[in-house]
Amino acid sequence: MNDVVLRAKHWQVFLCLLIPHFLSWYTEDLFLDSVLDFLGAFSLIVWLILQSNELMQLRPKQEGYNMNWFLFNAFLVLGAWGYSVATEDPHFHISTTSWHADGVGGLIFFYVAFAYLHMHWFPGSLLYASQTGRRPDAAQAIKGFLLCFFWPVGVWFIQPRLNKLWEEKQWEERALRRIGADEQAL
Repeated sequence: MNDVVLRAKHWQVFLCLLIPHFLSWYTEDLFLDSVLDFLGAFSLIVWLILQSNELMQLRPKQEGYNMNWFLFNAFLVLGAWGYSVATEDPHFHISTTSWHADGVGGLIFFYVAFAYLHMHWFPGSLLYASQTGRRPDAAQAIKGFLLCFFWPVGVWFIQPRLNKLWEEKQWEERALRRIGADEQAL
């Protein structure tokens, strides 16, 4: 397990997520602006995926968490957003500032919107479950959801919690190695 997401500092994650959004503010080309918006969404989704994957590996005995459904939703959102950017379809448009869908695309968009919200709910709930060892109730899960959804502020609160989980894991591994070494010495 690489643990890059668990070890990263909050300012590093903040800068990585903010750079595409910041660059899109200074471009005049609409297509380049759309690509930078997609890159910003892509980096946010990748951060959420990596965070969830590390948390699932850290505490694999969490009941009721389906990583496959989460990954399906993440790739569906990326696919829909990528389709919107690549085709510039006037009947199906997704960007960081607006969205528009007509006809069948509107029906598909309802699930894409749900999938986007689920991508923020899942890691927020999983983070709480990893810290406490039990599933959160709705009020506790909403806090994690809001921190993930409003990531420019949330990253300053989420990442230190991830760092603390990583440090606890390191202490556990060192203790287990010491116990193993002591048993071999006997």
